[in-house]
Amino acid sequence: MKGRSDDIRFDRIYLLGTGLIGGSLALDLRANGLAGTIVGSDSDPRSLRMAIDMGILDEHLQPTRENFRMCDLVILAIPVLNLVEVLGEGFDAGTLVTDVGSVKTPLVKAYLKSKERGADYGFVPAHPIAGDERSGPDAARQGLFRGARTIITPVVENDPDIVPVSAMWRGVGARVEIMDPEYHDSVFAWVSHLPHMAAYGIVDAVLEKDRSWVSFSGGGLRDFTRVAASSPRMWADIAVANRSLLLEALSGFRASIDKIYKAVESGDHDRLEDTFRRIAAARREMK
Repeated sequence: MKGRSDDIRFDRIYLLGTGLIGGSLALDLRANGLAGTIVGSDSDPRSLRMAIDMGILDEHLQPTRENFRMCDLVILAIPVLNLVEVLGEGFDAGTLVTDVGSVKTPLVKAYLKSKERGADYGFVPAHPIAGDERSGPDAARQGLFRGARTIITPVVENDPDIVPVSAMWRGVGARVEIMDPEYHDSVFAWVSHLPHMAAYGIVDAVLEKDRSWVSFSGGGLRDFTRVAASSPRMWADIAVANRSLLLEALSGFRASIDKIYKAVESGDHDRLEDTFRRIAAARREMK
């Protein structure tokens, strides 16, 4: 690893997971001259072959402590429950590890438990706010993170390992922000995890009513439920890993829907219009 602050280059990176986020990050690291060799692995043989063919990985190496230790940086781009397991197993001393997951508190707890057992590696949790409903290395593309936020949730305030990880994200065009892990999980339970659950629920409700009706859906249903085409494995992991905060968000959503239900039931046009007007104004201000 060479350079200081935002001027940095990793001679050798290990990437575990070559999907949309991991694959896009590898492509951007290459395009911006931030990486020398990128080695790694993927649990899916087809994805692994594709990642090598696309130039996401230079070489397949098994995810072992020895192979991790030989790299300047290990990027974990795998489902969150797998992240908890991998972090709990620990890494050799001196290894620098980061991730791209959207739940942080369970990862921090797993890392701290491994430290209690004597592990001596560095971990900087990170969450790039980018991507779409597609998955796999064939969805990876350059420029995905340009202008997007990446949230870093340090385990320890002023951890020096924050510097190279932040520099990496800035190097691919992201805007880096620092956030407490628990606060992060609360925020994203509402603004990310809840919308996905709502999208899954709406599609399921229509399918339960009459599957053939889906063919009549216009832009409203398609646009609102786009994220319901996301990776089922990834989102099941997220829901379980962040379940207490997600349940709080789901309860809040249920209360909001219940208010609308009651206004519709009573035929209260004024209340509905006022509610929709307030929400529409807030939505137009969203960036």
